[in-house]
Amino acid sequence: MSTCKDVINVMETIAPKRIAYSWDNPGLMTGDLNSKTDKILVALDCNDEVIDEAIKFGANMIITHHPLIFRPISSVTEHSRTGHLLIRLIENKINLYSAHTNLDMSPIGTNAELAKRLELKNVEYLMPAEEEPYAMGRVGTLPNKMSTEEFANYVKTKLGLDSIVISKTGEYVSKIGLCTGHGCDKEFLEAAINKGCDGFVSGDVGYHEAQDAIAMGISLFDATHYSTEVIVTSPLAEYLKENLNDIEIKVSNVDAQTLKIV
Repeated sequence: MSTCKDVINVMETIAPKRIAYSWDNPGLMTGDLNSKTDKILVALDCNDEVIDEAIKFGANMIITHHPLIFRPISSVTEHSRTGHLLIRLIENKINLYSAHTNLDMSPIGTNAELAKRLELKNVEYLMPAEEEPYAMGRVGTLPNKMSTEEFANYVKTKLGLDSIVISKTGEYVSKIGLCTGHGCDKEFLEAAINKGCDGFVSGDVGYHEAQDAIAMGISLFDATHYSTEVIVTSPLAEYLKENLNDIEIKVSNVDAQTLKIV
């Protein structure tokens, strides 16, 4: 039977910790490297519903994209969300491992999957990392030139969204830049424009990011942090299945979208 360490070794082959941003905190959040692992639940986040699902599934490991422990904590108690979740994980002997910016940059990561979902052609890196084949963001051309509104509806359909927020600067888009999660910082927009993009897909678009996009002349499409990143759970689970034959692996069914438009 495989161990938690065996699983982490497989994760390191596709999303090595060394490529993560310096401010990030990927890796084993809680658990025992030597513990036997026979069932894994893959999710975007660790929350109570995901832990409930893992317990019902009989999982002894959860792999998430977002780290539960992101900033240093001074205590683990029931009086904080992080402490409460850590206590539940420990009580139920569930290991928690996270791959964050290192998975964003992975060839099976969030950005690669979003480019695939949008069926972009001639895909290239938006911001290459120091080593191949890792990069943050992607750039590609659409199968056909679309009006801004048509592309907005196209993104909605491809990601299963009910609505999308846009910041429009042109009537049409044909070359798209993207960076999942909160990937709409000015440096990402500038990189996309330098590669000839007239549209950019991301999440967490704020007032000032929209102002920057308008000033730069690139249309911005906010497909939400959640929806641009939850898509990574399926390709990650498939990769793990291919490399861990003795472990049962399941993608979480929990809808953890925290922002709703009513």
